[in-house]
Amino acid sequence: MNDPLYHNLRETGWRRKLTPAEETQLRAWLAAHPEAQPEWEDEIRLNEVLDRLPALPVASNFTARVLKAVERENAAPSHHPAAGWKRVWRAVLPKAALAAAALGIGLFTYHQARAAKRMELAQSVAAVAEVRSLPSPEILQDFEAIRQLNPTPPPDEELLALLK
Repeated sequence: MNDPLYHNLRETGWRRKLTPAEETQLRAWLAAHPEAQPEWEDEIRLNEVLDRLPALPVASNFTARVLKAVERENAAPSHHPAAGWKRVWRAVLPKAALAAAALGIGLFTYHQARAAKRMELAQSVAAVAEVRSLPSPEILQDFEAIRQLNPTPPPDEELLALLK
């Protein structure tokens, strides 16, 4: 309900009873907008309930207290530009510290993993270096002749057929 006529009539209804001319305008508007009828009825009931509430007395120094509060707000020192940075720094510092700690732990873990791999490589090189009697490459030249000396028997086709 963004119609200014409706809002004006509604606000007027909060303050006082509508005049006959205003009620005529309201009836015409509600006839054109029937979906607003339940909302208007709720407004009428709410206004009636609020009218029945007793008026509370206002303190005699109410105006003076309000004016003093306004003066205090105006007299309060404006925020120094550095104060904004301090607030930002206080908000960012814990997050930055956590990020730095996570980065440090990650780098430490990476360094330890690389050191462990290097140590493992060094140990394997040392183990190979300790072996004194490795066969020479000339042995591999006669590999084909050696392989043919003791040929393996061919697979037993009948046995394989029975197993299937």
